[in-house]
Amino acid sequence: MTLQATPDSQPPFDMDGAIVFIAAAVARGESYASFAARFLGDTDHLLPPPAQGNLREDPRLRRSLAVALVRALWRLMPDPTHRYAPAPLPNPERNAPCHCGSGLKYKKCCAPIDAGVPIARMNLLPYLLDALPKKRWSELVGSRIALDMVGVTAHEWSRERKDKEALTLLEPWFVDDSHLDARHELIFDTLLEAYTHLGKLRKKAALLDRGVAQGDRTIRSAAIQRRVCMHADEGNYADAWKLFAEAQRADPESPSLSHVEVTVLISEGREDEARERARFWATRLRRRGDPDLDDLIGFLDNIADQGRTAMLDIAADMEPAVGELRTAVRHAPPVACAYALEPSGDSAGPLDADEALEEALAEWEDAFPEPDTLRFAEDAESEIWASAPDWLALLEQRPVLWQSFEVLDSLVQAVLLIPVAGTESLAIELLDRAEQVLREVLRANAAEGLKFEWGWLQNRTALSLLGERLSIEREQAPTPQAMTRLEWLVLTLNPTDNQGFRTRLLRHYLELGRFDEALAFADRYPDDFAPMRYSRALALFALGRTEEASTALREASEAYPRILIWLLKS
Repeated sequence: MTLQATPDSQPPFDMDGAIVFIAAAVARGESYASFAARFLGDTDHLLPPPAQGNLREDPRLRRSLAVALVRALWRLMPDPTHRYAPAPLPNPERNAPCHCGSGLKYKKCCAPIDAGVPIARMNLLPYLLDALPKKRWSELVGSRIALDMVGVTAHEWSRERKDKEALTLLEPWFVDDSHLDARHELIFDTLLEAYTHLGKLRKKAALLDRGVAQGDRTIRSAAIQRRVCMHADEGNYADAWKLFAEAQRADPESPSLSHVEVTVLISEGREDEARERARFWATRLRRRGDPDLDDLIGFLDNIADQGRTAMLDIAADMEPAVGELRTAVRHAPPVACAYALEPSGDSAGPLDADEALEEALAEWEDAFPEPDTLRFAEDAESEIWASAPDWLALLEQRPVLWQSFEVLDSLVQAVLLIPVAGTESLAIELLDRAEQVLREVLRANAAEGLKFEWGWLQNRTALSLLGERLSIEREQAPTPQAMTRLEWLVLTLNPTDNQGFRTRLLRHYLELGRFDEALAFADRYPDDFAPMRYSRALALFALGRTEEASTALREASEAYPRILIWLLKS
């Protein structure tokens, strides 16, 4: 970075350039004396004369300022020759000759400047690592490096999607179990995050296992909390809450429990409870008076005020393009039809994009990474969001793309790849738009009430988006809107139910006491799989048709005997 000059401040100082040169010198093992003799002979390249003011006419003062800033940076740079602690660089005695070479006593020359150098504590480790071969990064393990430097460096790299570099930096710390303790919690947590971003789930699971088995109280709690979030991501909330209770027992005073609890509550759709618990935790943590908890308390305050919307703010902090996409979604053009259908009989037929949309989609394919090639890629999230400036610009230039199911599907997948709970709220906005587009396409083509079958390849993306919308709500009690959507998909659009939602619809009919509809629906799929056959028997029992129910149960148990054994045991 470059410090900018103002009439009341110092002239520009090439801070970034100085740090890069210092890092290169330290990486080579050069001493400060050698560096100063070579690099500080003429300091005008670091601190050029300003256009006006006293410093323009005072080269000695400019040199003193430049030397003071360089010395301050040198003092902060981790040094391999000192086992990665900064090299000591004491100032001269007050009456000794000044280090700047002026010939004056130190107290009469640079002492006042050294005391007021405007450099706060900076983390210069990234600069040093850039100057060192990657094979030397493992030297940090067991050295005198400040652990917060390592953790913060890796965390920033992870935020910048430089997860492979973070992996190279952090994995050597956990070759054995000697660093599974509270001092290394940030490093442990950041390595797990990098594994998540890169899709290295086996390595992540192995490290979590070691953390639970060999870690101290802090690491064990952190590992269990990670598993809580993994279960929540999979929709397995029963196991998530069991593990959360275990994490509480492992380290009941862990502040991060607050983050995990409200995050899982939001993920489960229990937003009101999440807000209430956020208020509780924020009050409790404030009593500690620990400034290191300020960011966490701020997060909890935001959850208490905004609910799941606050999670999107976190995602936008991690990836600014998320915030840009959220704004773009909310300013998207009105829903319109950009497809033709040719209804025949009870079928709407396949989708056929119009010419304008076809042309725009050709450009979209160039701007957005190919979904099929990224499906199993370790860095899919990184690649998609790295290209966000291109596809966000194209959405603005070609607004017809907002009417495309393929584009909406791409955007949904991009959002769902973000490893932050609560981002599904943005995905829901996109999925709701996809449903509105589909309804408009059917209306505009006089195809309302007709089948929109999965058998047509052109229709599958639109149906998948509708299915994704239903899947997000899978753990929640069925709302009237969700039931309408589910019935529309299974009863009207795609009765063959290639997506497998009929079991869910039948279960909801039973839960809602709509037994006649449950039976009529089950009869649409005779000789179906076990859930449908056993549920049909249940509907008959609920309707008081005991003899038929017994027959249906016997037939189901003959076809699927293990299910009955399991039901009787439970």
